[in-house]
Amino acid sequence: MFLHGCNYPWSTDGVTAFYGLDFGANVWGTHLGVSTRREAVAADLAGMAALGFTVVRWFLFCDGRAGIVYDERELPLGPDAHLFADTDAALELASQAGIQIDFVLLDHHWMFSGIRQTIADPAMGVLHEARLPEGRAPVLLSAAGRDALFHRVLIPLVRRYGAHGDRSDLGPSIAAYELMNEPDFVVEEWERDLSPRVKRPLPFELLAGQVAWLSEIVHTQHSGVLTTIGCARLHNLWAWDDDALGLDVLELHSYPDERYPERDADVFGMPASSLGVRRRVILGEFPANAPEHHPEGAVPPPWQLDEYLEFAVSAGYAGAWPWSFSGTDAYGRIPAEPLRRFAARHPTLVNPRARI
Repeated sequence: MFLHGCNYPWSTDGVTAFYGLDFGANVWGTHLGVSTRREAVAADLAGMAALGFTVVRWFLFCDGRAGIVYDERELPLGPDAHLFADTDAALELASQAGIQIDFVLLDHHWMFSGIRQTIADPAMGVLHEARLPEGRAPVLLSAAGRDALFHRVLIPLVRRYGAHGDRSDLGPSIAAYELMNEPDFVVEEWERDLSPRVKRPLPFELLAGQVAWLSEIVHTQHSGVLTTIGCARLHNLWAWDDDALGLDVLELHSYPDERYPERDADVFGMPASSLGVRRRVILGEFPANAPEHHPEGAVPPPWQLDEYLEFAVSAGYAGAWPWSFSGTDAYGRIPAEPLRRFAARHPTLVNPRARI
């Protein structure tokens, strides 16, 4: 199994990065989800298919700014009125492109405190501002919050596309679910990696219990769909290999900086079998074109996209997903030519719609 995918963490119209806004109405009171921008998102997915991708990794709730209705205690009441219209639309468009979606349910920003963001609403032409002074940390830290999130939001979501769900016809377009992107930065015991923006960190035991709960739900409701987690640091990968978590495949992210080799290991050249885990591993994030596009001051290794992809295939990884198709940060957009060369060399691994 080699899943030829890419990160499409959020869509963009070239001006607005729709972080956390692709699915459901948002905390600014507007709805900018996929179902309102079908043509643009369809063009993106067709573009990914033409590059050969068969899987896209797409963030769903992010920091909790859209898709969920909350009560007066800021605990989830359930999906909002637009969430399923947007997830349905995303899966319909993915199916048309011959692509499956890995839904990343939460970003680690869910736990960030003091979130303040202003967004330009392209539909209304006005600026909106919202604040989440504690982030959504209370949801995951309290038993009532966890129960509400799972029973009122996550279970209905997974069930909708499962074997007996209302939209089981869209189920084949789901490749995987991830509970959280890069939880390394929110775990209480992992002081080495804990973000200073997390004022109320999450004990690993609580996080592990939620990962296991999601795995159980997915495997019960939706046969054949994988569960995984986006691990940001190689030195934490072992923690997700526990059978009790029920994960099908592990996911490792790698953004090495030659100035800080101790912070983020460079996995290039390391076979998957050398990582010290029993489960198969996807190289779930890595810079698509780091020599040319990277954060100011960073000193990335010289590895090119061609080299990453060929390394991943030969070294036994279950996939290698460059960051990102959206191209809305310092790492830039995925270059096309290396992907076309990869498709020509590995026609059985890529989308049949690939333009070689």
